[in-house]
Amino acid sequence: MGFAAHLRFHWAETIVYRTKEYIPLAMIGFGIQDVFLVHIFATSIGHFNHSNINVPLGPLRYLFNNPQMHIWHHAKHMPHRYGANSGISLSVWDYLFGTVYMPKDGRDIALGFDDVEQYPESFVDQQLHPFLNNRSNGESSIRKEEIKHLEKV
Repeated sequence: MGFAAHLRFHWAETIVYRTKEYIPLAMIGFGIQDVFLVHIFATSIGHFNHSNINVPLGPLRYLFNNPQMHIWHHAKHMPHRYGANSGISLSVWDYLFGTVYMPKDGRDIALGFDDVEQYPESFVDQQLHPFLNNRSNGESSIRKEEIKHLEKV
């Protein structure tokens, strides 16, 4: 994967996710320095999880996320409909909610999503894609994905 994969996300995610993360911290009294430290820690964990570093954590793998677990979050084909291994820094959440998936070392698995070849190629089109209404025959793209999933089952 590579640590730079951690920096490939939609800009609107930063607005939504960071707002949901930091406003509650500010409301309970954390200052800007504390929020900055949380941001640096979270970004560092994200870079680590997207690296190709093999760090055997032993029993700590049930508590902390790691690259060998997180790569399955980006696998092209997953058993869970809504994804797997979504815990950012703590893998314990995936174990608690039953979304953990790590059948083997994911070093050579296919990454991406179905129909990635049809995804827009230009930067501008990629940024606008989530906001565009992809309707065809009166169905949204989300509904089409649900139908595709059901057809596979």
